[in-house]
Amino acid sequence: MRRNKLLILAGSILLLSFPTFLKAQSEETQLPEGLNVSAEETQYTNESVGHVSFIAGKSFIQRAADVGYEEMVMNDPVAEGDRIETADGRLEISFGERNYLRLDGETKMDVLSLPKRNSDLTRFRIWSGHAYLEVNRLNQEKNIEIHTPDSSFYILEKGIYRLDVDGSKGTEIRVFKGVAEAAGEQDSYLVKSEQRLEVAQGRFRSKPVGFRPVADDGFDRWQESRAGEVNKYYASRYLPEDLGNLEAELSEYGDWVYMPPYGNVWVPRDIDDDWRPYYNGHWTWIPITGWTWVPYEPWGWAAFHYGRWHWGVGLGWYWIPTSIWGPAWVSWWWDADYFGWAPLSWYGYPVVVVNGVFYDHYQGYYPVHSRALVVVKRDQLRARQVSRVALRPENLKAGNLENRIALNSSKLPFRPDSSKVSVERLNGNKVLLRQNNQSSGIREIKPESLRGKPAGTPTTNIRKTNSGQGKTAARPESLKPASRSNEGKAGRSTSTAPAGKVTPKKIKKQDSSPMSSLSRNQSSNVTRNMPTYPSSPRISRQNLNQSQYSAPARSKSNSTAVRSYSNRNYNSRSINSPSRSSST
Repeated sequence: MRRNKLLILAGSILLLSFPTFLKAQSEETQLPEGLNVSAEETQYTNESVGHVSFIAGKSFIQRAADVGYEEMVMNDPVAEGDRIETADGRLEISFGERNYLRLDGETKMDVLSLPKRNSDLTRFRIWSGHAYLEVNRLNQEKNIEIHTPDSSFYILEKGIYRLDVDGSKGTEIRVFKGVAEAAGEQDSYLVKSEQRLEVAQGRFRSKPVGFRPVADDGFDRWQESRAGEVNKYYASRYLPEDLGNLEAELSEYGDWVYMPPYGNVWVPRDIDDDWRPYYNGHWTWIPITGWTWVPYEPWGWAAFHYGRWHWGVGLGWYWIPTSIWGPAWVSWWWDADYFGWAPLSWYGYPVVVVNGVFYDHYQGYYPVHSRALVVVKRDQLRARQVSRVALRPENLKAGNLENRIALNSSKLPFRPDSSKVSVERLNGNKVLLRQNNQSSGIREIKPESLRGKPAGTPTTNIRKTNSGQGKTAARPESLKPASRSNEGKAGRSTSTAPAGKVTPKKIKKQDSSPMSSLSRNQSSNVTRNMPTYPSSPRISRQNLNQSQYSAPARSKSNSTAVRSYSNRNYNSRSINSPSRSSST
């Protein structure tokens, strides 16, 4: 009888707690509320922007909207239209879903296309140098393409592919694992696992031949090291499965805590007392996403492009994961002299932390002494280190900004105007570097829609909703110390860089290449054709038992002509695209 009473009591407790459990689960699985930008209002997806996941030595990027180069840093975003050149270093770019492009020293490439709404196509153009492509997820065969001056390669299976491009000798592809189509002037070949193929000016020197898939040089060994590092710790215990490749770096630098109603949240270690989200880094402007945050924290890509930040007594700042990528989850304010922002709470309101009290539904004028606020002068928006130019609360009071800041816009309707550039020497070569970005102009753009009311127009004076009253952080139910990796980041091999020189000689490109980026006065969505070697529609994974295929008949003159080579609509650069005019 006693046992039956206990069972009845336990059942009653379970039934009473079930609605609360459902509510917690619902909140945990729902998207954050408020100023979240919906997919219908954006053209980008989680895979539309890659990022630098490893860097050694110097590499440079010319962004789609810029005329000059800037030195790359860890977590730098990489988007459609960017041109990348490595100097004396090596570079790894993650394109999401555990797909990586790894570049050796003295390599030059363009990012022609990345996935976006209604298109899964990824296309790269390698002009010279050495590159590894590691594909761990392929939604559809031939959705990833690599083009060189000599040939075009279409990926048919997940795998590991190496390309060596020499302007005077041609292109060689080596397939360590997987299957790719190599297209030339007259023929197309399937290149299978442990096969290599050489091609020059669209003509194959032979059929695919076998090779031993062993590390022959320093670049091979570095590739093996990086592949082992990123795949060794792949897991998805706390993050959505699609973000499993980012979990290891978070666990290395912080702890996971269970925090109802959000579920598992992440708490960073070893941050300064005055640290706040979107503080240690800089802003860059990307045509498809707008102002995008570049974090300097090694763990920053996940924590500042996914999820929300909250604060709790005894816990400090903690991050709530979500699966939706964004350029920055902040709320903006601006006037004629300043730009300001603060992280968004889970509920879509700017986070406020005042005197040890946290507000997640705060409305009205924003308090200048909140620990979550960042304000810079208007000409410092593009400063390379925001934390050095951010204004302190006493500066904001002296500037009469109390009862003036109203953070209620999810987008910043401005873009860079023009940049000052200069030519500097790097290892004896001229490399174009973009300098003093914060001194460049900022001009207003008219977006089709801005969620929220115009910045600077609060609805009321300071008020707090009932659901947003000050909170003391609930004690976490469990604290799970993260295991640190015994191994550091993979170092750079001591092998010498390839002999080929890669030099951006002038602002106006002199090579007969498709533009890697459009004029700053052009739209990045202009559809243009580009010279390439078309894929044979007869080649697919179903034909793996055959080794050689003939592409549809085409004359030699047509094989190098500028033309559209399939029914798909590619947003890419053209050889006839106007060069961005400027002078050195």
